Amino acid sequence: MTSEQAHQLCLQARAGNSAALSDLTLAAQKGNRSAENWLGVYYGLEHKYSVAVPWTRKAALQGDPLAEFVMGSVYYYGNGVAKNPGKAVYWLQLAVDQGFQKGEGMLKQAQEKLKATAANSHPSAPASSAATDSAPANPPVPAVTSHANTQTAQTPARKPASTITVAQHIPAPKIQPLNPSAENQRGYAYYSGQGQPQNYAKAVYWFRKAALQGNASAENNLGVAYNHGQGVPKNLAKAFYWYQKAAQQGNPSGETNLGVAYYEGDGTPSNTPNALHWWKLAANQGDQRAQSYLSVVHLTSHPATS
Repeated sequence: MTSEQAHQLCLQARAGNSAALSDLTLAAQKGNRSAENWLGVYYGLEHKYSVAVPWTRKAALQGDPLAEFVMGSVYYYGNGVAKNPGKAVYWLQLAVDQGFQKGEGMLKQAQEKLKATAANSHPSAPASSAATDSAPANPPVPAVTSHANTQTAQTPARKPASTITVAQHIPAPKIQPLNPSAENQRGYAYYSGQGQPQNYAKAVYWFRKAALQGNASAENNLGVAYNHGQGVPKNLAKAFYWYQKAAQQGNPSGETNLGVAYYEGDGTPSNTPNALHWWKLAANQGDQRAQSYLSVVHLTSHPATS
């Protein structure tokens, strides 16, 4: 069901068409994000916020920008939930990042309110803009990003779990073939197509050479390749193995990806406590994906009040 179709059903339901409401509800129950969004809008317009907010959240967690904006406004105005400028900023930022320009004004207002709230609560400390909200029981795993990350992983979009990274402090002038950091860098160049045609098989070759010498970033990258079947046959067990190797060396992307593997049961039995353990370690290093996963799990177990 497209967004426009769901919109039309919402309008018909508002006009008293019970069959339209039934069709919209059925599509939402099947997980159609457009239906979830417009069913949430329907109940919101009916001022039934305790029903509206859960449907809107479901759509927002699937990346629907309108639903993200609505969730932001819900927390900004306190419709069906307690006012929370931090959560408002979180959702509005997601919507704006997807090009939902109508959310920019409210986002700025929410950010100012968040700063003021933080300043009043902690006069001696700088205001914090770190705000999170809930995610589904099984957070989505995003595709591999195609950019380098020397310290922390980029936020995902949604459903975070594999990010190719480049080891820190790579020597710039010349690549030494036997230097594991340089080998990892060369692998990344082939992976991303920087300086030569993209070639996953060659990327894996260099990642493996560096990983076998204990380079944590390369271990993570090799895990990503196995996780997505890029340059090698997809093998979640091998992905788990290499993520674990990277995580055990304190690589934040490896820790985050290992947490996802445990959470989703990819290549290993599902184990939420283990997932939380590794996400916390990565989050403490500033990994934004890990912070997002922790927040969504936390807020899933702490539903908004109605």
